[in-house]
Amino acid sequence: MTAVTVKHVAADKADDALPPPGTAIVRPLRHVEAVRDRHLLRFTSPAEVVASRASRAWGWALGETPIAPVTDRHTAVPPSRVDVEAEIADADERRLRGDRENRADAAAAILRWLIGDDDRVPVRCENPGELVGGFGDIVRTRQQIANLLATTIDRQRRAATMSEDNNVVPDHHQRADYFSSVAATLSWVLGQSASPITHRPSEPTRRNLKTERLHAVDLVEQAASPWLADSAPSPCYGEGVKSTITWLLGDRTAPPVVP
Repeated sequence: MTAVTVKHVAADKADDALPPPGTAIVRPLRHVEAVRDRHLLRFTSPAEVVASRASRAWGWALGETPIAPVTDRHTAVPPSRVDVEAEIADADERRLRGDRENRADAAAAILRWLIGDDDRVPVRCENPGELVGGFGDIVRTRQQIANLLATTIDRQRRAATMSEDNNVVPDHHQRADYFSSVAATLSWVLGQSASPITHRPSEPTRRNLKTERLHAVDLVEQAASPWLADSAPSPCYGEGVKSTITWLLGDRTAPPVVP
């Protein structure tokens, strides 16, 4: 461990619920350390760690080295957000060029997560959500989900009141059934109800979440073929389920209902 690393850990261990100070990182330090430690388990030797652009991305973003992981250029310590975004852009250009020898997709994924541009945990493992305060494959905390559920229920009530006014024609995000589907999905993952579309008392595993999302996509596509809908929930209901599951898995950063 370098002197820079020792100083960083010693100074910030008490505040590990906050992002590492002075860095472009927006994640709590304890989440950064947990995901980084899990990522390093994939390597069998120190030499592999040093050779990996992905593993070097952690130390660079934390200010442990001035050498950028993608371009190998020297930057400020720790790097600024502009520096991090430049590394991500270079990695993306290499991927688009098909430059397989020098691609740095894994490093870019880590950097995106660190600065908050992507909420998907950048490691492959069982229960990745647990590394960031979530559970299973869900990257949101139970408190975040409960808070969003309370907000959604309030918005649902207001939308229902608006719908009773014949002069109001709300779009699908304002429709009561959209909020109803978001609330139903959040209640399901909190263990308070059955799944929102198949109505099964199933656990919110990654497989079950994706199954519900596929059914939700089918509902959304019924908007183009309304004669297929019959008595099924509206496309708007499907949109709410799809957006909520996508947020829960970290595939989108914005919540399905904005407080």
